Amino acid sequence: MFLLVPLLVSAQDFKPLEKFIQTKSQIREGGVDVFNYLGQDYLIAVSTVQVVTAKGTKTETQCRTVGSTKAKRDMLAFVNGSTISSYTELVFSEEVQEGPQGRQVEASQSYTEVIKESVVGSINQITPLCGWYSEDGSLYYYASIKPIQ
Repeated sequence: MFLLVPLLVSAQDFKPLEKFIQTKSQIREGGVDVFNYLGQDYLIAVSTVQVVTAKGTKTETQCRTVGSTKAKRDMLAFVNGSTISSYTELVFSEEVQEGPQGRQVEASQSYTEVIKESVVGSINQITPLCGWYSEDGSLYYYASIKPIQ
């Protein structure tokens, strides 16, 4: 019976549900929630992936890989909870420039807030639901689905 559930999930027609998630749901730009579709409850996670970064532009395959990992993490946090910690850091820096007018020292300080989230656990039977780009193509949204029994 355990092997049939993932097969049933991938064999079902989720096109109307995909359309709803992409256009009308409260998680269309990211998040996790429980949805009922054709009498079955599903946990659905939508993760957001930045397409263009300082390291370059991600392909759709790379976006799916990152999106899948983030969606699993988000589902775990939704089900098991997470631990969030933060601290503020004061950073000092000096920049020395030498030129024809002599030495010039520019000092600066800035506060940086560091936030960390820790999620522990494992989750099974997650199936890709769909993926789509934002209107301007800068973000990729990836949705995963898990049947709730």
